[in-house]
Amino acid sequence: MPIFFKLKKRKDFVRASKSGISIATRNMVIQAVFQKENMAESARIGYTTTKKIGKANVRNRCRRRLRAAAALFFANLALPNVDYVFIARYNTANSNWQDLCKDMQYGLKKINKLLNGETDCAEQNDKTSVSAIN
Repeated sequence: MPIFFKLKKRKDFVRASKSGISIATRNMVIQAVFQKENMAESARIGYTTTKKIGKANVRNRCRRRLRAAAALFFANLALPNVDYVFIARYNTANSNWQDLCKDMQYGLKKINKLLNGETDCAEQNDKTSVSAIN
């Protein structure tokens, strides 16, 4: 299980946007790129919400929901030495919790396949209950 840290610098977000790959789901966009320097088997995660999706309370709600969903699935599905950026979309704040979790699982599995071909996490039987936290 990889350790993960937060992306904090703008250059890391820009690098994920420019040279990484992205997957769009109904509730979020996921961007991923391999890290320049290997940081001892760690994955990094960042969240982006733009003013386009709403005022500050809506953006904060989107970020909180993305963080909560990532806390459930990111440790099991993240690849080491990869930077992931989750971008909230217009309906992230009001979507169903189970749909948000399914989108995150689907997006992470698909982006991992695109990064490394077939990964062992895509073949595991991930039956984590998403109805436990509402």
